[in-house]
Amino acid sequence: MIFSTSLFLVFFTIVFAVYWFVLGSIKDEDTKLKARIIFLLLASYYFYMSWNPIFILLILFSTVVDYIAGKKIHQSSSKKQKRLFLIISLVTNLGFLAYFKYVNFFLGTVNDVAGTNFFVDVILPVGISFYTFQSMCYTIDIYYGKMKPSKDFFEFSLYVTFFPQLVAGPIVRAIDFIPQLKVNQRFKDINFQLAANYFLLGLVKKVVIADNIAKFSDPLFANPDQYGTLSSWIGVMSYSIQIYCDFSGYSDMAIGVAALLGFRLMENFNMPYNATNITVFWRKWHISLSTWLRDYLFIPLGGSRVSKKIFYYRNLMLTMLLGGLWHGASWNFVVWGGLHGAALIIHKLYKTKYSDNFKFSKFGTSLYTVSAWVLTMIFVMVTWVFFRAQTFGDAAQVLQNMFTFQESINYRIPIAFIALFGITVIGHFFGTKYYKEVEENQGHMFSNPYLQGALFGLAIFLVLLFGSDDNQAFIYFQF
Repeated sequence: MIFSTSLFLVFFTIVFAVYWFVLGSIKDEDTKLKARIIFLLLASYYFYMSWNPIFILLILFSTVVDYIAGKKIHQSSSKKQKRLFLIISLVTNLGFLAYFKYVNFFLGTVNDVAGTNFFVDVILPVGISFYTFQSMCYTIDIYYGKMKPSKDFFEFSLYVTFFPQLVAGPIVRAIDFIPQLKVNQRFKDINFQLAANYFLLGLVKKVVIADNIAKFSDPLFANPDQYGTLSSWIGVMSYSIQIYCDFSGYSDMAIGVAALLGFRLMENFNMPYNATNITVFWRKWHISLSTWLRDYLFIPLGGSRVSKKIFYYRNLMLTMLLGGLWHGASWNFVVWGGLHGAALIIHKLYKTKYSDNFKFSKFGTSLYTVSAWVLTMIFVMVTWVFFRAQTFGDAAQVLQNMFTFQESINYRIPIAFIALFGITVIGHFFGTKYYKEVEENQGHMFSNPYLQGALFGLAIFLVLLFGSDDNQAFIYFQF
């Protein structure tokens, strides 16, 4: 069920009406709270089962294991027992993730080395990378004493399967979300303007920008040998915009849908293409994943608090390599993660040894900032080639196209690309101000209600003009 279809609109309208007006009419607060949790849980199960019903059993099994493990970790008096139940939780979640996502990746590697031909017919469950990470951070936080386990199985189950962010994030932490389930939300407290801003912004990103600019990126990666230098750069730039608008569009819509039900989810993107270095880029891109990797992988490895700098860089590289592998079962993703790891290390070295030694005039500072931004964006776009290409051969061909400077004299930059590229650049330019205005004006992009209404109307018009019920699935559904 895709957010940008009429099927989801019908589904959510029913959920919204029942949640607020039917269950909201229950007088007893405890009964109301319980009924709402169970209803949202059933709605979330239905939402997930609309793709493939059988995989709900996988979620149910993981939920039961982690719920019991969380209780046992909290109740156990010995550290050895606590560790045992944590290991059971981690092995269960990572075991499912390894089997469904990586079994053929590892078999393929073995086949290449040994000359064999072993493969397993595995269907990848939608969203498995997201909900396994959510379940894991629950038991890890209990193990380290950051939170107590949930006393209500249905409450914990809803945390794992809450449908707005279930299949593509943002990755939610139990310590942030479960407390919200303990309070009866009030209809009068809904910030409709804020929720509508998020949902419509995400919808425009997905339907108007991502799905349309894909027409310039998908053909390149399908037949890279048929493209020259300029057309390849157009295709790679298009994919850079596509993946951002597609993924951040889903996150924005998830935040908006959750807000309409009275729940708050974390921001997942903060204008990442404004970044002037790779470190800032990762503070702005897929924030829920980058902070998860920091807190549950990088820091446990030792983080930056190590005896030698080499161990710090090792921890950084391992985190990015595993972060790349998290995205998909392909060496292309490992290379993508490794390149970003190397860039982060280089930036840390540069910042430590050189950045404080430069003194510029006002003009020189501006020139330096622009140059740093251009270099960062070129690196990000070039590495997206490995993320998008299906094979090393395709990635190599696209990169060769980009840097051999060959192009048909008849090639013209498509007007549609220029328009969509311009919208994205303008959106990034005003983006930080937009989010600040949204918070300060309680959901209004501007304090003028007529301008706010006009923007709503324009967004709806664009969605109706460019949208259809056969919209492309979100890119991150495959992860």
